[in-house]
Amino acid sequence: MQETAFDAVIVGSGVAGGAAAQQLCEAGLRVLVLEAGAPVSDVSCTTPSITALSEQQIQARCYAFGENTHGYFVNDVHDPYSTGSGAPFSWIRAQAVGGKSLLWAGHCYRMGNLEFKAAEEDGVGEAWPLTEQEIASYYDRAERILQVQDTQVQDTQVQDAPETLSAVADAGPEFTAAAAMHLQTAFARQGCKLVPARVSHSHTELRTRSACIHCGGTTEECLRPVSSSDSTLAAAMRTGLLTLWTQATVQNVLTNASGRATGVAGIRRSTGERFEATGRIIFLCASALESTRILLNSASPAFPHGLGNSSGVLGHYLMDHVSGIVLTATYESDKEGGKILQRENSRAGMFYVPRWQNLGKQRDQTFLRGYGYQGFIMRADHELLPCGRTKRASGRNAETSGGTGKTLLVRLAGFGEMLPYYDNFIEIDKEGRRDAAGIPVLRIHCRHRENEIAMARNMASSGLELLHAAGANVQQVQSIPSEPGLAIHESGTCRMGSNPRTSVLNRFNQCHDVPNVFVTDASSFPSIGVQNPVLTIMAMTLRACEYAVRQFFEK
Repeated sequence: MQETAFDAVIVGSGVAGGAAAQQLCEAGLRVLVLEAGAPVSDVSCTTPSITALSEQQIQARCYAFGENTHGYFVNDVHDPYSTGSGAPFSWIRAQAVGGKSLLWAGHCYRMGNLEFKAAEEDGVGEAWPLTEQEIASYYDRAERILQVQDTQVQDTQVQDAPETLSAVADAGPEFTAAAAMHLQTAFARQGCKLVPARVSHSHTELRTRSACIHCGGTTEECLRPVSSSDSTLAAAMRTGLLTLWTQATVQNVLTNASGRATGVAGIRRSTGERFEATGRIIFLCASALESTRILLNSASPAFPHGLGNSSGVLGHYLMDHVSGIVLTATYESDKEGGKILQRENSRAGMFYVPRWQNLGKQRDQTFLRGYGYQGFIMRADHELLPCGRTKRASGRNAETSGGTGKTLLVRLAGFGEMLPYYDNFIEIDKEGRRDAAGIPVLRIHCRHRENEIAMARNMASSGLELLHAAGANVQQVQSIPSEPGLAIHESGTCRMGSNPRTSVLNRFNQCHDVPNVFVTDASSFPSIGVQNPVLTIMAMTLRACEYAVRQFFEK
């Protein structure tokens, strides 16, 4: 850590941090990226001991946590937080170069004016200070970086999507789309669409030589979404202008007497040494809650309630998707003349049911906004891995079809929009708790309200109606929503807006109060929509970088 002065300092190496690093380096800036975790090559994922697992009980709730991946997650004992009374929150965190981009499931859907202007429609929260048209070109660029497949489905409501499900058949030549087409027809009679999933799928040139961390495979049947370590960070490194410090946990942003940011300070986790790094531009990309924690820990006489918090809304309006409503059904593939599935260990057919509630003049009287379903079709005697590949199941599932592959399993997983509430918020723990690096930790206050509970109830009942309409045999319904955090899509707490009195950031993710600080992870979201946030995070980061570079060279 000899060199400490840079043009730009980026905190975090995930989707946002990697994209920022590439854009700023390619613009000619000398960039430092700070990552609290270790390089991927140093992450140990050997069989965990009982003691190790006991220290990751929160992280173990994540769908991607397993014997091969546990090393990518934080240690809950070393990195604690607290929650409000009667309001549990599961904060899932990756700590390695690449962040959660190493572990995500790859779904990529654009937000549109339905999401950006939702507050203008129903009066809840604050509208985004941008439009679908303004961000469209950045979505285009983000989709190329993330190698999104089936990019003809771009509109958030997929109104112009071709009536084809060929992409669902991409799991392999043995996988027929007949069942998906049957579901599509049945769902259409119920007033909603079924379209191919839009997913990030790393092509051969971006794949590392190592096997998939989930299934151990190296073939195209393993989805393996693009990670920042293999794409944007690698591109930034090739410029010769990127410096990467690992095991470097940032505690706060440094400011001068005039209130302008001058750099960041933190702790080198491996040695306990304190470091400082200066930069003319600071990008916080550490994840929604972590970036906000840094700002809250950056309180000073000029900003007694957190850096850039003259509005008083920093930390507030925390959101996560309403999730955990999952319906599982079986369907006989040969009823519609479909080909019997013989192939073992192929990729599941993936589809998406976009939001259809509260559109146009149609209004549900029980809840605002809406939800969509991520869907899968696979052999009933198989189980789904986080990478989208399937493997033969043991026990009851393996006996469902007698091993012949005639029976398909259909699964719908709902993701709904949590409304932005001021009193869903985070703060620095008032009891003075600190993490293993000595940094003050968060206290998280977040719970579902009547709108989310009503939405979850409708999510379960509508899913039943759709599956019954398709003639599927419903096997299981998880009708209780997961506690907030388990969708792993936490957003808000540092929202963007046109009015500095009600927001922290402007329309370019630039801090109203401290103009050389940018925050481009999902903490900047004024509302969460129903879509996976990754594509929007990257698009907004690209847009913010373009703006920051322009300002950098103008001064």
